[in-house]
Amino acid sequence: MNPASQPHHIGHGDIKVRPDIRRLTPSGADFVDGQQADYDLILQATGYQLHYPFIAAEHLNWQSYAPQLYLNIFSPRHANLFVMGMVEASGLGWQGRDEQAQLVAAVIRLQQDNPSAAQSFFDKVQQHANQRIDGGMNYLQLERMAYYVHKESYLKALATERQALASMADNRSNR
Repeated sequence: MNPASQPHHIGHGDIKVRPDIRRLTPSGADFVDGQQADYDLILQATGYQLHYPFIAAEHLNWQSYAPQLYLNIFSPRHANLFVMGMVEASGLGWQGRDEQAQLVAAVIRLQQDNPSAAQSFFDKVQQHANQRIDGGMNYLQLERMAYYVHKESYLKALATERQALASMADNRSNR
């Protein structure tokens, strides 16, 4: 199995996530919960917990396993609070984070140059903060997948927002 396809297979139930291994056996493993099973492949993953100890959870609109932020960036509670990098998708990498940074820079510029247009954007943030860009994928309701997005859909959404903000900025300069 291609390692890059493993999150897909976990999300679709083809790979079973198990508890900690107590010991390996010649044909598989014994688990700390008393179960045992035979395996030809064991992939151990520690998972990932979001944790921002330097900011109160309510500022990030924290719900369940993760903050609910518009485009995984913008807080519906504070127009000047941005979270960078809280996004995961197969192949998104630095391109996705760069696109996030470009969008945040555009928002900050709009806040400086056209506060009323920036308020319109913030209204949209408040309305859509709980919207997940999953591209139709049915991600499991797991802590590790709480901030997963569909790469192509996410990059398209970022580009669409940047274009809209550029249009707002152009309208301001054409007055």
